[in-house]
Amino acid sequence: MRYTFSMRLQILTAVAFVTTLSSSAMAQSAVLDTSMGRINCHLFADQKPATTAMFVGLAKGTIAWDGGSGKPFYDGTVLRGSSGAISGGLRPGVVVKAAGDTPLEDPGDRKFDAPGLLAMVGEKGKMTPRFTILDHANAESDSPNRSIFGLCDAASVKVVEEISHRLTSADNDPSAAVKLLRVSIVDDGSSVPPPLAPAPLPPVVQAKLQGPEPTGRVAVFHTSMGNLTCRMFEKESPIAVQTFMSLADGAKDWTNPKTHSVEHGVRFYDGMIFDRVLPDFVIQTGDITNDPSGATDIGFRFRNEDTPGLTYDRPGRLAFGNNGKDTNNSELFFSEHPMHRLDGGFTIIGQCDEASIKRIEAIARVPRDEHNRPLTPVVIRSVMIRK
Repeated sequence: MRYTFSMRLQILTAVAFVTTLSSSAMAQSAVLDTSMGRINCHLFADQKPATTAMFVGLAKGTIAWDGGSGKPFYDGTVLRGSSGAISGGLRPGVVVKAAGDTPLEDPGDRKFDAPGLLAMVGEKGKMTPRFTILDHANAESDSPNRSIFGLCDAASVKVVEEISHRLTSADNDPSAAVKLLRVSIVDDGSSVPPPLAPAPLPPVVQAKLQGPEPTGRVAVFHTSMGNLTCRMFEKESPIAVQTFMSLADGAKDWTNPKTHSVEHGVRFYDGMIFDRVLPDFVIQTGDITNDPSGATDIGFRFRNEDTPGLTYDRPGRLAFGNNGKDTNNSELFFSEHPMHRLDGGFTIIGQCDEASIKRIEAIARVPRDEHNRPLTPVVIRSVMIRK
């Protein structure tokens, strides 16, 4: 093939463009000033150019959005918390047409394998203005609808952790709101704007507790980190409580998914570990294969029980995990905070006492891997039922 001067010029122009794009890969940072401190994140423009361009354009106000009129999109919005993460870019009812028209960049091989990763959240393969920042490696966040485009520094990870804790401990109640005051895009070599003074945080309003109190027997989980003592809701969740107690004392037969043999007279929970621990969320146990998805089959399932007024309105709920409605079998979790988003989906069987809630918090914070499994197993030595 013979190259003309015009073709050579086109090739040189393309090479120059790619070189420019690559050289700008480390050229920008996003500086997020919140009402609880500053978060500083390096942007991966070379790896995720379209995602970075969308975030930068929204931050600067150069991308149009309903009611924006050239204003920065993120400034003044409210952050939300979840276990180990915060999310932003939430303007209810506001449409960002450019985001909805743009395919979300393929996450590729990039995983949530480090703290401080910044990702754009997509929906049905399209971009949205929403973003998330993690304070811990978390493989549960890996998704085709999340495209990582930045990494925040260690000091910022601490700020993310503090914001997440405040918001999740209050179940994201508006009284605990943390604002994203300003997002600045800083070119490499340019001076960083002085931080905005953190806004005074109002006291979190404690919701009035309602609903029934447990009156049933007491389950004591003797663990390698101390006892978890929980009184049962035998009247409100009779099927679930009876299933739990009969598994705990060996009265209920179950099928071992490893050997496919039927186990009789075997105390199910004794010797199990907590296979999933998430600060500000739950600690989870009860799956013999250590698969926290709830998909393991031990030979039976039972339906959800939903008692009006019995909600996740307080910390220390003991409940059955599942893999969807009416798929309960043996998996249990202990909740660390109020979490109304779980209402109606997971049958509550007990309420743990104050000392146990402190131990739940401690177990949730043991060092863990990216799959949220403790590096040093936390073992349930035995479960005893008493009046």
